[in-house]
Amino acid sequence: MGDLVIGKIINTTIVSWKIDINTAQTATLHATTVLDRSFNPTKDDIRKHFDIGDMLAAEVTAFNRTRDPVLSLRGRDLGRLIGGRIIEILPAKVPRLIGRKGSMINLIKTETNCRLMIGQNGRVWVSGKTLENELLIEKVIRKIEREAHTSGLTDRVKELINKEFKKS
Repeated sequence: MGDLVIGKIINTTIVSWKIDINTAQTATLHATTVLDRSFNPTKDDIRKHFDIGDMLAAEVTAFNRTRDPVLSLRGRDLGRLIGGRIIEILPAKVPRLIGRKGSMINLIKTETNCRLMIGQNGRVWVSGKTLENELLIEKVIRKIEREAHTSGLTDRVKELINKEFKKS
């Protein structure tokens, strides 16, 4: 509970969305947690808000082993992810991508002038000024994923960013 996840809407019901969050279970996002008003399934069409294929950043608000996780979009920067790319990494590598006190992710953001959102489920949303920038950021993320266990990684990442972004 409390984890930020990035998911893809794979189905809808009359009162909720079913979301693939890269786990064995499908998460549920209830319409009542999205709308700031009462929801009437006979009058309201939830597909007007989100539809199948939309990518969302959400927070896990309820989870136990007997039922699917429940998500919420109430929080800063949560909701539909527009544009950009989704990069999938091993969830175990997420802490290294974030870095100690956010050092690695902040390095990437400041040096590349891009937007990133990292889900605890191993999905990373990257939005750069151009597709080429997004591909370069993916290259940086893949390096971190590959070399997460090595020392001196931050310096090598900074060097790669400086080399690649000066070329573009």
